Amino acid sequence: MKARPMPIILCGSGLAVSSLLLLLLSHHPVSQDLLGLSPIVWLVGITVTAGGVYLLLCRSLLQWNDKTPDLAPALSWLLLTGLAMRLLLLPSIPMLENDYFRYLWDGAVTAAGQNPFAYAPGDIVKGDAPAALQDLVGQDLADGPGGLINRVTYPDLRSIYPPVAQASFLLANWLEPMSLVAWRMVILAVDFVSLGLLAAVLRQLDRPAAWSMLYWCNPLLVKEFFNSAHMDAILVPFLLATLLFAVKSRPRWASVMLALAAGCKVWPVLLLPTVLRPLAASWRKALAPLLIFGVITSLLAAPILWTGLNQESGFVAYSQSWQRNDALFGLIAGMTATLLDALSLTGLDAGRLARFAVALVIVGAAVGINRKAAAEPTEIAQRFLFVAALLFLLSPTQYPWYYSWLLPFLAVRPSIPLLLLTALLPLYYLRFAFEASDFAALAERAFAWLQFGPVFLLLAWQWFAARQTRPALFPFTLHRRKSVT
Repeated sequence: MKARPMPIILCGSGLAVSSLLLLLLSHHPVSQDLLGLSPIVWLVGITVTAGGVYLLLCRSLLQWNDKTPDLAPALSWLLLTGLAMRLLLLPSIPMLENDYFRYLWDGAVTAAGQNPFAYAPGDIVKGDAPAALQDLVGQDLADGPGGLINRVTYPDLRSIYPPVAQASFLLANWLEPMSLVAWRMVILAVDFVSLGLLAAVLRQLDRPAAWSMLYWCNPLLVKEFFNSAHMDAILVPFLLATLLFAVKSRPRWASVMLALAAGCKVWPVLLLPTVLRPLAASWRKALAPLLIFGVITSLLAAPILWTGLNQESGFVAYSQSWQRNDALFGLIAGMTATLLDALSLTGLDAGRLARFAVALVIVGAAVGINRKAAAEPTEIAQRFLFVAALLFLLSPTQYPWYYSWLLPFLAVRPSIPLLLLTALLPLYYLRFAFEASDFAALAERAFAWLQFGPVFLLLAWQWFAARQTRPALFPFTLHRRKSVT
């Protein structure tokens, strides 16, 4: 079946309308009902509906053939649609998210010549910081007590964002100090780079150019990047650059890009075995990329390690105790607690044991999938997707914006179950409607399974169906060996 332009154009128009509705909704007070419904319900309704429209768009895009020139206008329309979705949200007010306060504060701290990993905002307010930071606090609070530093979440923890992310915060501060608009402009510029790199990857792998719209027009990504202003947008171009150099068989440059990706978020180190796998036959050839990766990551880790990894470190707190919107991990932690209780080992921390077990599984999988060399370049993208998806689905923290880690790889190796998350993850925001209730924890657990339960079922069904013909290492992908053009 061939894709037709009109459904693509209609879906694109619907997605642009969803951004417009989010813009209008963002200026409505969260505490006041809108037409008898909580603004949170409207937010979820708009984003879930937009996710459904996006899935219809995916259905059309996956039928795309680059040899069908009459669809070129539809692709141009989607390019403009994705841009309009972003531009509409630039003046919006972030809804139910406030991480960006930390980004803006960290950028100001670095601009003042200070190490953002050295002092927690709460310590600075108490006066336990150099004079340069005290002056910065004075400037921030000059117009009253409601300054930026007083709105940073978890003020007793030092920053959790690695140096490459800090560089992007510094760039936004250089454009305009402590400005959400400036930070969003940085995200917009970076997102354009991501689109260009994705187009290059698709061209290198002989994939349809239209598949880049699976990323560009994803409404959940647009909401999380351009309304909530999450910094995960900074990670995406480094992931794509790593993939591009890997499929071009340029492991040294792939190692550089991967190290910089780890300088945004730590988890991309899990992709190193896939990057180095083509060099496994000769350790001498693998040595240079490995050294490059090691040197860059060591330099990036230095300002973090210099300040110490204690309980005030955001990295330590996150790795030990953060847990939110998790479905499968919550089940694993609960089973671990039951087992420890049955063995009378109540002195052990079930949550930390569960984290350790999950970490072993993920690391083992990241290494194990590379026991054989990739049969073709597209399998490298498939392995990147597998690692990112496994990490996301097993993580103790499954925020909707973490889904952006998967999207660049889903545009290369589409997976119906994982694309379905675009329409399901917005259900996360319903938890805010029950925060003050007596059954908040139960509601959050229920909403987590509403998001991930259907995905797990589809992945399991896909995996068992694939085993009827031959064993499948990767249950996530729609297409395995053959390029769909």
